[in-house]
Amino acid sequence: MGTIAEKELDIINVQEETDPKTKKMDALIVIPAESLMTPNSVNKYTKWLEIGIYALIVLVSQSVATILGKLYYNKGGKSSWLISLTETIGFPILLIPMIFNCTNNSNKIPNLEYHDSKSPSLMIKLFIYIFLGFLVGGGCGLFSIGLLHLPASTFSLISSSQLAFNVLFSLFMKLEKITPLIANSIALVTISSLLLALDSSNKASSSSSSLSNHHNSIGFICTLIASALFGLLFSLTELLFRKILKKSTLREFMDVIICQSFFATCIILIGLFASKNWRNLKTEMNNFELGRLAYVMILIWISVCWQLYTYCLLGLIMKMSAVFANVITTLGAPLIPIMSVIIFNDKMSGVKAISIVLAIWGFSSYAYQQYLDELNHKGDRNEIENESTDRQTISI
Repeated sequence: MGTIAEKELDIINVQEETDPKTKKMDALIVIPAESLMTPNSVNKYTKWLEIGIYALIVLVSQSVATILGKLYYNKGGKSSWLISLTETIGFPILLIPMIFNCTNNSNKIPNLEYHDSKSPSLMIKLFIYIFLGFLVGGGCGLFSIGLLHLPASTFSLISSSQLAFNVLFSLFMKLEKITPLIANSIALVTISSLLLALDSSNKASSSSSSLSNHHNSIGFICTLIASALFGLLFSLTELLFRKILKKSTLREFMDVIICQSFFATCIILIGLFASKNWRNLKTEMNNFELGRLAYVMILIWISVCWQLYTYCLLGLIMKMSAVFANVITTLGAPLIPIMSVIIFNDKMSGVKAISIVLAIWGFSSYAYQQYLDELNHKGDRNEIENESTDRQTISI
């Protein structure tokens, strides 16, 4: 494929006039294809550069936020409510790009082609935002408890089951069709999580402490339920955009994310004060092993990383599709075990290594299926556009 300028050399006939007594001669000047960069090719390279930057920031920010959360626990932090709060409380940062990027309400999100219609009432929107905020707040809280009781490597691999839950809920809501590749993805991710569960239970049973077994069980259950909640969140969000909101503008999408983050923050704050956990935060900060400044900076950077993650995720949705962004986020799960082995000296057992391979295999299977669906979608769209063009030509 490529443009004509990339495959052929432009030959320009230049006629030079010499002395009147001599005859005119034709000269051939060969222009290299590299010098014929068209605006379309430049825009294509710029687009993929932006996509690469967004994807890199998503993977790095997700991994760093998880590692910092585990560092908080390892150095004396005990409040899972506080870690949950750092995941959502930074949402006002998203108002800045929203003001600059969403002034044009006609910006469509690719592959979210829903029919525009009358917007639902304010009460319906409020109920949607509160319900989604409840799912986000509950998922963040359970993820924080799971990170407290599990090694970072085990936690990240179990949380990768979110992809399987997302596909299952989408199938149940008839948002997606079952295919051999999707079935293979669900099976591989499920086996990966089950292997880690069996490995954790065997290690806990072999240890002399029954408390360790209890903590591992709590961590596994909380992480698995949180993965299910976020899988349900993504599927419900897509369903709501199709059936209720019926708009695919970036402004509408940002409204949902910011409002659900606001209500999730409110729910987490209620839990923090209701549990009276806030009373111990000052003592916890004073007794933190790395010092008070490090305590504050860890919490700040966790919040910043999650907001960078959210913003760049929106960038991927704008440039490519929601499915592509989801696949990129799930690819971050195998990176965290490698980082935790280096930073926290977590043991990389054979079971964990197999789980990483199975998780990557499952992600690749799902991503390839979405790639095929996208190709079919573009082909159908081009066919429809060609038919409409032919009809217009005939009518003229």
